[in-house]
Parts: sequence; C-alpha cells; structure tokens
Amino acid sequence: MQSLNVLIVSTEKSKYVEHFLNSKYLRKLYITSSEEIEGTIRITFNTFKELAQKCRTLQIDIVLVEEEKWALEGIANVMKQYFINCFAATTDWTKLGLSHHFARKILTEYNFNIPPVINLPLEFPVLVKGDGVLKKANSMQEVISIKEKIYNTSGEISKNVFLEKYIHGEKYKVISLFDGKHLLTFPHKNIKNNLLKDYSKNLENMLLKEKANFIGFINSEIVEENDILYTTGFSYEFSMPDFDIWETAIPKDILYICLSAVYQKLNEIELSI
Repeated sequence: MQSLNVLIVSTEKSKYVEHFLNSKYLRKLYITSSEEIEGTIRITFNTFKELAQKCRTLQIDIVLVEEEKWALEGIANVMKQYFINCFAATTDWTKLGLSHHFARKILTEYNFNIPPVINLPLEFPVLVKGDGVLKKANSMQEVISIKEKIYNTSGEISKNVFLEKYIHGEKYKVISLFDGKHLLTFPHKNIKNNLLKDYSKNLENMLLKEKANFIGFINSEIVEENDILYTTGFSYEFSMPDFDIWETAIPKDILYICLSAVYQKLNEIELSI
C-alpha cells in the first residue's frame, strides 16, 4: 500500500486535518498554517518557488491548496515547474472565477445554462457583473451608482460590465475534481443525480476540449430553478466532499481519491447516492 507525504497549504488551521491524519494512505502530514497541530509538521515559506523546493527536499507527494488566494496567484504553475503534484487550477483556468466576462463567453460556447444578460431591467434585483465585479442591485438607481463607482475605479474594467438576471432559486456549491483526463463530481444531497451527472459531463467536455492541464478541485456555484442548474460562478479552494450522503463506502478516504487523480484514474471511481 502506497503511503504519502501530504502538504496542506493554508494560512489558518485546516478544517480537514483530522481526515488526513486518519487516512491509511498517509505517511506524514505537513502544514503551512501558523498554528501548531498535533500529528503534523509545520513548514514556512516566503515564495512559491521556495515552497516548491522544500516539497522536493521533503519528498512531498501531494500538495493541497486550501487557500484560494494562492491558487488565484498561480501556485499550481510554479509547482508544475518542479514536478510537484499540486491540487490547484492553473492561472489560465482560474480566469473562470476571476473574470465573469471570460466565464460567460466560454460557458455559452459549451451550452451551459447561465442567467441571461439584461439590456434594460424591468424587474429587480439584478446582478451587475464584470471582471472582479459582482454586485446585487435592487433598483435602477443602484445600477447607475454601481456602474459609476466601477468607472471611477477602472475605466478598463467598466467596458466589460453587464447586467444579469437574478435567478430566484436554491444556491449550492458543487465540488468536482479534475485529473487532466477525467472529472469526478461529488454527489450533492439536494441536487438530483441526473441533473448533476449531465452538468459534470458538460464541465468535463469543456475542460478536455480546451486542453486543460492541471489536477485540482473546481467548485461550481450553482442556482437551481425549475429543475435547471444555472452556473453563476466558480471558486478554487480545496473543499472536502460530504461523504456522509453516500450509501456505499466507495471510497471514503480522501487520499485514495487524491491518489487516483495523480494517476489519472478518477474514471475508475464510482459514486452513488
């Protein structure tokens, strides 16, 4: 049985330390948080390059990025240069979360359900979106005020600002893991399995056709209305799936799933609810 040296990259105490400490696949667990945690080894770093070099020296097998801001700043790109298995999206794919304009363009191309753009709102609230911009407006006066603030902050960003219909449905976060060849989307107790399966196939198809080359978690922000799943955004922090909703024990060890992703064998894992 393969045992792994694992690093959790976070500034605060990880919510998932106990899950890893209880894994039968764990050899040593390293952390970067400032808090000392029993059973773990704390390491520090100033740059991603320094961290990658330490990972090589310590023979760390898997790096899990729990701090989303570091994923957005390109930690995966640096780790790839040092051939470290880093679970985080590369910067070309974090654009899905950073740029609403880019996300809408590519999601439209791959036929995702996304809220429609509104030229002249007749009902409120509406969402004001742009690159790095997401504001809810309850009146036309608020729309004008938000746009003015964006323009005064950055005329360049204001060029891509648009209004989007506000979907009055249930909001969920859907957790998926991509291994470079396959996408594994974890069940959600409040979303019908057939809807989630179709969504996962579409997301996998987009990543494969666009030649995405990373191992990492993608958290889809979903709104469900009338049995339609609308994609409204993405985030990239490591999130533990809810194992308790599975009827089977296939598999409840998160490191087994991570190891499968390293070897691009996520397609061999079957999940059911």
